[in-house]
Amino acid sequence: MLRKLITALVLAASPAAAQDLAISNSIAENGLAATEASLTGDAPETAFARGAVRFLIGIEKTLQLRYRHNAHLEHFDIPVLRLPLPDNPDAQPFYPGMITELFGGLEADMNAARAALADLDGSTDFGLAIDITGLWFDVNANATRDAGEGVFEVAGATLGLRPGEIDPSALPDSLIVRFDTADAAWLRAYTHLISGIAELVVAFDPTDVITEVLGSVAAMNDLRGQRPPARRSFLRGEEQMIDMFAMVYGALNRRPDPDHTNAARNHLLAMIAENRAFWQLVTQETDNAQEWLPNASQTSAFGFELPPETRKVWLAVLADAEAVLTGDKLVGHWRIEPGAGINVARLLQDPPVFDIVTWVHGYGLLDYMERGPLADESNLMQFERMFSGDAALFMVWLN
Repeated sequence: MLRKLITALVLAASPAAAQDLAISNSIAENGLAATEASLTGDAPETAFARGAVRFLIGIEKTLQLRYRHNAHLEHFDIPVLRLPLPDNPDAQPFYPGMITELFGGLEADMNAARAALADLDGSTDFGLAIDITGLWFDVNANATRDAGEGVFEVAGATLGLRPGEIDPSALPDSLIVRFDTADAAWLRAYTHLISGIAELVVAFDPTDVITEVLGSVAAMNDLRGQRPPARRSFLRGEEQMIDMFAMVYGALNRRPDPDHTNAARNHLLAMIAENRAFWQLVTQETDNAQEWLPNASQTSAFGFELPPETRKVWLAVLADAEAVLTGDKLVGHWRIEPGAGINVARLLQDPPVFDIVTWVHGYGLLDYMERGPLADESNLMQFERMFSGDAALFMVWLN
């Protein structure tokens, strides 16, 4: 997949001279925060830029917070946490409330991005050219673009790439994307996706559990003292991973806050609605100008051509997800399928304790089990077959 991505980027590179790249150049030269402060006026291009920059600033702030405390959490398969970080030689201590603060701040930034995009409802046409190679995240907050801070290097983990797999010298000098009316709906959909994930994390607020685990580790270290261990243990050397597992297990093994799980459900439903709006708008486009996500008659600025059935199959996948979130379809459980399943809508509206043992057994979910039609994976499997080994990449792109 890496070779395909790099090859496509190089082949898709487009000259910058013919484009109005004032905003793009500002990001490249001054960074996201300074560019946001310079955005004035009510033009639709400016409104889109304001929303997009705020979205990226939200991601940047999570990286800066993690870097400040050397919080290497890349092994968690959660957006923003899985993004790679360089080591901070002068890091501040990790503190228990950091995870909740990180996702709470991210949700606030997604709200701000949506507010900026609110008036771009598809009735006003616009175009904003951005050189993607100029985007970067100021991870160490020194107001200078350093090695590893480019958007392709940082976002590589989201595409399934490991740190160091992208050679910056292999990337094109310029890659122009012209964002337009349909893309505002796509971006709003993505803000709802990130907000939904943030709400779920905050629903399980791990602050108390992290405090307890860290305090227990300190107490056990004190009890052990300075004496070397009397016998070998296969667990020694894995302390950090074990501590992380204890934190995650302790945070999950409780009843989440229903206000936040409800908010997460609402965001995911809004994401689906905005994604539908995007496909309706992009299908109506007749141009073919450096597209972010193309319709069946267009080509992406990235050089990818989407299969003709992409829209139909992806919307079917989203419809399945929506049916689960509304309770119109149930999720199967080995004890009661195929005649009955779990109502995920009720599960999110009035959540029980998240206990993996009782959930696998079934008795922890009995109150949410009912007879009804089950969601199946046929549409998702068709999507995966359509994109073969690159299905995960295109899921991230299509959102």
